[in-house]
Amino acid sequence: MIIFNLKCKDCDYNFEGWFESSKEFLNQNKKNLVNCPVCNSHKITKGLMAPNIGKKSNSKKNIKKSVASNVAKLKKIVEKNFDYVGDKFTEEAKKMKYGETKERSIYGEATLEQTKELIDEDIEVLPLPFSSKKNN
Repeated sequence: MIIFNLKCKDCDYNFEGWFESSKEFLNQNKKNLVNCPVCNSHKITKGLMAPNIGKKSNSKKNIKKSVASNVAKLKKIVEKNFDYVGDKFTEEAKKMKYGETKERSIYGEATLEQTKELIDEDIEVLPLPFSSKKNN
């Protein structure tokens, strides 16, 4: 993934664009798929950019620390604001979907089969990147 500073030729608005590669930006821009968020013009150019160079020796350690910190923050938020329903996650999610119980934010456990079942019933689920209370 690469982030470019982009500039609209029509209104001089500067903005960022995220692309898979420099080649992908060129392909999308050529097909008029990149447009200005202000005036909707397709006359977009790459602006000046500073290279993003980090210390090679620390880069992986810093990323791991950042991810671990963010997962810990997410866990605190979920445990504070969501109701833990344990193995009854699938049952509770269905009850809320069909109006049998009040909607609320929940988390708990579900097998792969139960998760597929919820998705088939258009019930949104999101796997959490940490173990629940049950496993602690």
